[in-house]
Amino acid sequence: MLVVFFALWVILNGRLTWEIASFGAVISAAVYLFSCAFLGYSPKKDWAMLRRLPSVLAYAGLVLVEIVKANMALNRIVLGRREVKPKLVTFRTPLKGAAKAVLADSITLTPGTISVHVEGEELTVHCLDESFMEGVEDTSFQRALLRMERKEGAGRD
Repeated sequence: MLVVFFALWVILNGRLTWEIASFGAVISAAVYLFSCAFLGYSPKKDWAMLRRLPSVLAYAGLVLVEIVKANMALNRIVLGRREVKPKLVTFRTPLKGAAKAVLADSITLTPGTISVHVEGEELTVHCLDESFMEGVEDTSFQRALLRMERKEGAGRD
């Protein structure tokens, strides 16, 4: 987090000199110490986040690929002037907590689908066309998030 604070300092300054860098290092260290003391940050948590970074970046890449694929499918429907047949799909997900929220958000970010309700283990998704509901119960999003959950759970032991 200290590096993020310093990078933000440099970016917001717009230029880098020795004075700006040294003053930024002191300010960044002070903000980091404040964050550790009062906001629950710690170097241990920073290292845990850093270990998760490759998985998070891979997931972000997956979301981008799925957004592009869904855009192309949606363009085929719009440009082909095909009649749409909207559907509501409810399915169970084994994901817990934040991972379930990330799944719902990822589905909503994908054109043609919107997460409309999350309760317990069930997630309800509105699909613009019934062709979009194929595989919604076992999406690549869910598989990737399950792998990330397993890695995180194994890292705590």
